[in-house]
Amino acid sequence: MDIFLPEYAGVCVGVKRAINLAHKTAEAATGPVFILHEIVHNTHVVKDLSDRGVLSVDEVREVDSGTLLISAHGVSPAVIADARARNLEVVDTTCPLVSKIHRIVKTLAAKDYMIFLLGEKNHDEVMGVQGVAEENIHIFHRKEEIESLPLTDGPVALVSQTTQSIKYFDEILCLLQERYPQLEIHNTICDATEKRQTSALAIAGDMDVMITVGSMSSANSRRLQEVSAGLCPASYLVDSASEVEVGWFSGGERVGVTAGASTPEWLIEGVILKLMEISRAKGFEPTVTRNESAEEEFIETH
Repeated sequence: MDIFLPEYAGVCVGVKRAINLAHKTAEAATGPVFILHEIVHNTHVVKDLSDRGVLSVDEVREVDSGTLLISAHGVSPAVIADARARNLEVVDTTCPLVSKIHRIVKTLAAKDYMIFLLGEKNHDEVMGVQGVAEENIHIFHRKEEIESLPLTDGPVALVSQTTQSIKYFDEILCLLQERYPQLEIHNTICDATEKRQTSALAIAGDMDVMITVGSMSSANSRRLQEVSAGLCPASYLVDSASEVEVGWFSGGERVGVTAGASTPEWLIEGVILKLMEISRAKGFEPTVTRNESAEEEFIETH
């Protein structure tokens, strides 16, 4: 079995920042520490925080005192205002690239734009963006929903959930431009998402099997698996090595391993070790080829 890793895979700098802030908060806080929803969408990261004493809550009203962590996905400004009104210590780990969307939406709403948000209605990030200018925003995700979007001769703009597929965003853009010639475009898919999709596509067409490591709750991991499947039909999404099935392999395949931006390195390594074990059990000595990337830089957006 020949195992290949793309140039970019796994945890991004925004996720690293959020996790590090959460760890520091858990260590330094003198009172209870809570996280609203999940710090990032990865079951193993969430469990690690729970083991450190950070408890997940669904609503601010569940917290009477202590520190409240805001996840990397961000929240509505009203949520933070509510937390501070309850005298909670708020530690905001929102990814700056998500905060950038909040600023764009706020500016557009002040100019009375109709704003179309391409994203999943129930995703934490999307709900947070919606809360910035709820009366101006129309959320949609499927092409079929475009016909039901309101028509207007006034100013309109498109923004996107940071973890959308680049190809799908372009397809949606073409359809919207036909309906709204005046459309203003803000491609807010984050750089880390774009790099991971592009580098996965760079190898997927040459693979017999593609494996994406990430939790089902992770939108960017699901997108990675979907774009990989476009070139390599035998594409799977696994939460960890324990979900890799021996029956997927004969032993001599070319296997690509990528991972979502919320997936820690140790989970990727665990999958690689599992593949090596499977290969050897089937009588093939495995090889591992890593396309090393330059260190990703995190650009604070203002």
